[in-house]
Amino acid sequence: MNPIFAGKKRRMRGRFCMVFWLLAAVPFLFAVDYYREGEELFRRNAPAEAIPLLYQASLQPGTDPRVFVYLGLCYQQEGKYSDAVSTFIKGTSAPGADKKVLFFNAGNVYFTQQLFPQAEEMYSRAIASDASYAPAFLNRANARIRQQKLDEAASDYTVYLTLDPASWQKDAIRNVVSMIEEERLIREEAAARAEAERAAAEAERKAAEERFQRLMDEVNSSLQAVDGASVFSAGSEDVMGYEEEGELE
Repeated sequence: MNPIFAGKKRRMRGRFCMVFWLLAAVPFLFAVDYYREGEELFRRNAPAEAIPLLYQASLQPGTDPRVFVYLGLCYQQEGKYSDAVSTFIKGTSAPGADKKVLFFNAGNVYFTQQLFPQAEEMYSRAIASDASYAPAFLNRANARIRQQKLDEAASDYTVYLTLDPASWQKDAIRNVVSMIEEERLIREEAAARAEAERAAAEAERKAAEERFQRLMDEVNSSLQAVDGASVFSAGSEDVMGYEEEGELE
């Protein structure tokens, strides 16, 4: 074979292989571009433009699981709360996903809508994923406060301060916990007074019943004596006294 021709053939085969591998890598390259470009737009505070790119990236197998965090936050910023929650929840099933962050963000979406029971549930699921995740305890406490679950909220605030003792909110949180404790004592005192008043009212009711029963017994006894005297008097009107002398005819 002509050496020149053989060399050209080898070069063509090499170029063909290079083109083949480039084509094979195109889907992967596009997936990376979707994610990186969407993330960049998110960080530039352009959620509307980031959503379609991040959504496409979320469909690619093996994509960075943080895409669900960014996509969900974009939906939230755009006021698409239902899409935001479903994205966060879907992301918890992605390999390598940070479940506590995804559940936490889902809770924040519910909190924004003042759906406090649902928010509490999501924060609880975040805590179940990582019991040392301090922000979930703080936000669950806030959700419980809105539902008037004061004792449970105080417990969460206390755990939060244990996990994050240097929190910039520590003084305000301690003040809230103190107020909750004062409210608890007030409620307990009020309940004790109410119980004492209830017991006193019950005792007075029973005493009134006993007084009435004694009155009725006395009345019944007096009526029986009067009735007896009346019968005796009525039968003795025509009886002659023994000291009287009868006239003989």
